[in-house]
Amino acid sequence: MKRRTLLQLLAATLVALPARIGLRAQSTTLAAADVERLRLVAEVVLPQEIGIAGRTRAVDQFLTWLQHYRAGAETDHGYGFPRLRRTASSPAAKYARQLHDLGATFPQMAVTARVGAVEAAITAAGVQRLAGRPDGGHIASDLMAFYFNSIEANDVCYRAQIGRDTCRGLNGSENRPAPLPRGL
Repeated sequence: MKRRTLLQLLAATLVALPARIGLRAQSTTLAAADVERLRLVAEVVLPQEIGIAGRTRAVDQFLTWLQHYRAGAETDHGYGFPRLRRTASSPAAKYARQLHDLGATFPQMAVTARVGAVEAAITAAGVQRLAGRPDGGHIASDLMAFYFNSIEANDVCYRAQIGRDTCRGLNGSENRPAPLPRGL
């Protein structure tokens, strides 16, 4: 191989490398203070019956989902829809501002005042109903959409270990799902 060919190949690789890396990187993450605000939002929008541990788990799963979200990824086209669809841009880009807009005193507010602040923010954002998946309308409604469409929320709703969308096999399928443990 000639030295010139090797240098051209190396230069072409270096030019293409940043573009490939950029496609995989998550552009927006929440600061630690924003995550703490999100936990306070979860306290007022998620069911009290799941407790602190359940709300913490829901927020952590939501943050993991955001971290792994990929804009432009192909999604299932669904039955009867021949076109493939792609995911929209990450809703996370709007979240820091929405958390900031709840006000500087939001963390110090009583729970009832936080409920009012979150309700006002959701109304101001024009959210009318929960989306099927987080869409950036408002971080509070997106957290609710994420949680209420989860396997855990389905189990809590029916107070049984249903495990919707999990692969369970046929053994024991004739039996009713086991009840949830006490405290859930």
